[in-house]
Amino acid sequence: MASTPLTSTAEDKRAALRARLSSVAVRDETAERYRRHANPYIARMLDGLGIDVHYVRGEGTRLYDGAGHEYLDFAGAYGALPFGHNPPEMWKAISAVRDSGEPSITLPSVLGASALLAERLAAVAPGHLDQVWQCNSGAEAVEAALKLARAATGRRLVVSTHNSFHGKTLGALSATGRPRYQAPFGAPSAGFHHIPFGDPEALRQIFGEHSEDIAAFIVEPVQGEGGIVPAPPGYLATARELCTRYGAKLIVDEVQTGLGRTGRLFACEHHDVVPDIMPLAKALGGGMVPIGAVVFGQDSLSEDFGLRHTSTFGGNAFCSRVGVGAVELLTADDRALVRQVARRGDHLLAGLREVASRHPALVADVRGQGLLLGVQLSDDPDLHARQGLFRSLADQEGLAGFLCGYLLRNEGIRLAPAYFANSVLRVEPPLNVSEADCDTLLGALDRGLDVIERGDSARFFAHLLPASERPSSERSASERPLAAASPTEDASAAPRPTRLRPREGEPRWAFIAHPTDLASYESYDGRLGLPGEQVRVLFDRMNQCRNVDTAAAMLVGRCRVETDTGESSYGEIFALPYGAQRLLDMPGARSTALVQEAVDDAVARGAQLVGLGAYTSVITANATALRDVPVPVTTGNAYTVAAAVDGLEEAARQQDIGLGEACCVVLGGAGAIGLASSLLLSEKVGRLVLVGNPANRARSERRLAAALESVVGHLMEADDAPHAGALARSVRTRSSSDASARAIAADLVEQGLLTASVDAEAVLPAGDLVLAATSTPDQLIQPELVRRGAAVCDVSQPPNVGPRLKTARPDLRVVAGGLVQLPGGRDLGVDFGVPSGVTYACTAETMVLAHRLHDPVVSHGDKLSVDLVRMLRGEARKLGYRLYLPTDTDHQRQGGPHA
Repeated sequence: MASTPLTSTAEDKRAALRARLSSVAVRDETAERYRRHANPYIARMLDGLGIDVHYVRGEGTRLYDGAGHEYLDFAGAYGALPFGHNPPEMWKAISAVRDSGEPSITLPSVLGASALLAERLAAVAPGHLDQVWQCNSGAEAVEAALKLARAATGRRLVVSTHNSFHGKTLGALSATGRPRYQAPFGAPSAGFHHIPFGDPEALRQIFGEHSEDIAAFIVEPVQGEGGIVPAPPGYLATARELCTRYGAKLIVDEVQTGLGRTGRLFACEHHDVVPDIMPLAKALGGGMVPIGAVVFGQDSLSEDFGLRHTSTFGGNAFCSRVGVGAVELLTADDRALVRQVARRGDHLLAGLREVASRHPALVADVRGQGLLLGVQLSDDPDLHARQGLFRSLADQEGLAGFLCGYLLRNEGIRLAPAYFANSVLRVEPPLNVSEADCDTLLGALDRGLDVIERGDSARFFAHLLPASERPSSERSASERPLAAASPTEDASAAPRPTRLRPREGEPRWAFIAHPTDLASYESYDGRLGLPGEQVRVLFDRMNQCRNVDTAAAMLVGRCRVETDTGESSYGEIFALPYGAQRLLDMPGARSTALVQEAVDDAVARGAQLVGLGAYTSVITANATALRDVPVPVTTGNAYTVAAAVDGLEEAARQQDIGLGEACCVVLGGAGAIGLASSLLLSEKVGRLVLVGNPANRARSERRLAAALESVVGHLMEADDAPHAGALARSVRTRSSSDASARAIAADLVEQGLLTASVDAEAVLPAGDLVLAATSTPDQLIQPELVRRGAAVCDVSQPPNVGPRLKTARPDLRVVAGGLVQLPGGRDLGVDFGVPSGVTYACTAETMVLAHRLHDPVVSHGDKLSVDLVRMLRGEARKLGYRLYLPTDTDHQRQGGPHA
């Protein structure tokens, strides 16, 4: 079905809706109360997706918030709204209970309303199912079904399927086929086994192996939370035949599909199958009350169940009378409403498939039955032409959830993703939805998919930003007309990226880092058109909806590196969605666990080597805190040292600074990179000043003293070279006296050739050469602190050089060290916040080491071998990597999403 062109009235209405919602409202008191006292985790998720609306009124398929804004509800409370919000027929049933004065809870006694509901359900249930037990929810109904089967058969084994959902109580959760949702609660309990859904051979195999043990096979005719997946033809019939043959009970879970949802009163009727036990709920409450029931045959009833499984509130008169009203409404006029569901479902399914045909790459599948439909979005990141949020979210199956937020805030359409299949949009409106409502959904969905397909992330995510932080140019993204794209936004105008895949036998690596500064946030998604601070705000909000199924790190891109020697490697680059300060503020165990999970995920995807960048190495103690990683992990520190030293020496040459008598100040001199750099620089400079962290003075002073001794020990063993500086010559002179390294270091400190300090401001003015290699997010190198004509190299991430330094001090040569040019200057297709064809040395180290998988050598731990640094420098040069120093015409940004 083609979407109807927008009339001026419809467009005005949508424009008004966008204007009303454009400010992403300050949370009202109710939202704050919910966050504080009801469920902070759900509250954060709702806020992160932009669906944190407090509805105050509902009528039919419409919901209204406190400001009177209208929303079309196609989420339908996961099937619990058969007649929409506040159906008058259900209120009539409720009023009748009130007017009659009938007592609601009278256990133990004969329950008249419960008996009437049982009779009505038995009358419409398939086959011989004439027994009904009532409860309060679908999960309770499943619990009862499992107990019925075990008591009736005397067996214990329950067979269920992968990706099934049967409820959240312990027995129902044990039947649910999703391990990550079971494990925190000690599920599955003993006696449960899971097999692939829709696979008759797997069914035959399990029955063949455990024919005497199986009490029941429980199955959904349409897997709802598993992604709206209907059972294939013949599958339920096979299950029926096997259960009959081996004396097991067939439980068809109709909690979501039953009572009209699929276009038949019960979904098992599509398969001409009569189960032994059939749990019901959701629609039975008419959208008004919590109620569940199990329908079964007398051959499944036992005295143990009948006398020992009871419920205080199950069968209460209030809920039972509403349930009777719901059944009567569904079966009135020869089930006219159910037949309408079948017609409306066909119309909606055809329309969704037509929308999908206009987005064949983005929509992977449309499926379902009746008014239980699913739209599956592709999880292929390569469908999205540019590095950015669409690419990352597609890989994490997160697009559907954020599309729900976009449609709610921009179109007034309410949808929800499937619980276990986050890439699937659940389309589950009330059973009495109109054809016009369906067409409204189709048009809105088509437009939303257009926005994604055009890569217009500025428009798509605008509603997640506070109004004060949105772009101020002309109109914000949420205020621009959605129906028309500008020529530059045309999806056909942007070339699709090559779908890179690893070649057979090709080395595979992964690199993990995170945004290090505001410039790197900005570079993550250029189409947002936002400064880094606003992107950080957006990331912080989106991070609230991360859950156990969300990967720790976001895929930034894939790339292939071709070396000058004709070799190649395939890599995947990931970014934790947290800035440096946020990672530092986290509890250490939490931040380490994030890196561990990211490394494990990368290995699971095929990485044979993993590199860490920025604070991912800092918070894991240079990878030593990682556990049980089956592949080499490198910090990138060794090649960073090589590039830093080469960069500082080149900057000194350009400033005409003679190394032999120069004073070199190393910020972070006791750290892994700072110390290894100091060892190499000590061979050539005249004086060396190592600066430590003042936050823990005593610890820093001890580490700096050890570092000075290491410098002397290194120089004592170093070869005598013609380019040796004054410091190296002095050590060699003193080493002939058989003095210890500690003694020589003390002597050199007294002579002023070696210095240790925790006061950067005091020692920086003495430096002809300054190397920054700290792990602090502070900008330590301020213009007034640096000596005139000095050379400065900054390899810290975030940078220690502030943006004012170059502007205020044109006499300095300031380089962002640790930058290397890729072999042939080839562009990786990933924005690191540096010029095309350039990357960070820590990333390049991972690429270089990918060609040494036969003999892995990595940077690991607090101490770096100078021999490793020199080896890597040589290997890199052989492969075609070269030092990169930006010229004044380069507008390269320090930092990057992966630096």
